Amino acid sequence: MGKLKKKDLKPIERSTKNAKIAQKFGWALKLPIIKQIFHKRQWPRGHEVEEGQVLPVNVKMGEYENAVVPKKLMDYFIDKAGTIVLIQCPCRVSNNCQNHSHDLGCVWMGKGAANLDLDDLPAGVKGRQATKEEAKERVRLAIEDGLVPYMGKFRSDAKLYKVLEYEDEFMDFCFCCSCCCVNAELKYGLPSSTLKTLVTTMKGVSIKTDPEKCVGCGKCFSVCIFNGLKMVDGKSVHTDNCLLCGRCEQVCPEGAISINFDEKYDPDEIIDEIIQRYEKVVDISG
Repeated sequence: MGKLKKKDLKPIERSTKNAKIAQKFGWALKLPIIKQIFHKRQWPRGHEVEEGQVLPVNVKMGEYENAVVPKKLMDYFIDKAGTIVLIQCPCRVSNNCQNHSHDLGCVWMGKGAANLDLDDLPAGVKGRQATKEEAKERVRLAIEDGLVPYMGKFRSDAKLYKVLEYEDEFMDFCFCCSCCCVNAELKYGLPSSTLKTLVTTMKGVSIKTDPEKCVGCGKCFSVCIFNGLKMVDGKSVHTDNCLLCGRCEQVCPEGAISINFDEKYDPDEIIDEIIQRYEKVVDISG
């Protein structure tokens, strides 16, 4: 296979107006003065009250088969939620996604969800209050569709959805595709160190490429929206930017990428740690 050019190693990302602005001008947010102003406005209480978690579904963890740990985590919060709202995916709707269902969108929970204006949601998406059973079915269908689950409690979400007064009572699960995920825009304005502070990877999970199997086709780069890969001597190599979402493993035609769990860790303890982290910063019982 011939050597790939730099343009061949870029992910397929959303192409909305805002995405193009982020791609072209996001670098400005890294300038010291602008960075200071932006961070003060975006996170006035610091990063300590924000939580994001990637939940890879294509990894076996101890006795738990693939996707069981993400489902167990999401079921816990769904069972605890006082209010649940299901919406279409604003990312896929605004980007007119042709690869995944627009209807497999976010699961919003808590008092913030109870106060959403369902006639005025981002990108004009549709939403409705739902039962716990309907929310669990949304999780199942999204995972079956190959979407990557993220858990999030962010001030920016509460602001976007116009429920800022309930920012500590508002969290969601979103189900992301690399072609439309709005989070891809973050890398243009945030250093990777800040991004990894906001979005936590799953403890005990690792991912690697077998150089004997990798043919350097670049397919994995097309779905890596966080600059988590680089090409070294014609082989794909994971970098410190990798958030362990597992998308690259899903698309590798050679089976060269593997995502694994270190058996020295206890999956139940990891689940409990994640739950405790979130319960320190958000209450969704309302």
